[in-house]
Amino acid sequence: MTYSLDHQDIRDGIAKLCQDFGGEYWQDCDKQDAYPAAFVDRLTAEGYLAALIPEAYGGLGLPLSAGGAILEEIHRSGGNAAACHAQMY
Repeated sequence: MTYSLDHQDIRDGIAKLCQDFGGEYWQDCDKQDAYPAAFVDRLTAEGYLAALIPEAYGGLGLPLSAGGAILEEIHRSGGNAAACHAQMY
């Protein structure tokens, strides 16, 4: 895959994914003191949590800036990127 330096393709994909996890989802997780498993599972299934892993090991082999774009867009969309930050590295 080829991405521009601003990773707009990634940002667009994350924004679309986050539309399925609106404020009510995050409020419910907070009220139940629950880990957002469905959100993290979806990020995993779509390959976003493997963005920084080398291709030789099944990841996308993208630069660190791609990871930053993923986390930034999750927060911009109203989600909580802290739930998936550690799984990216």
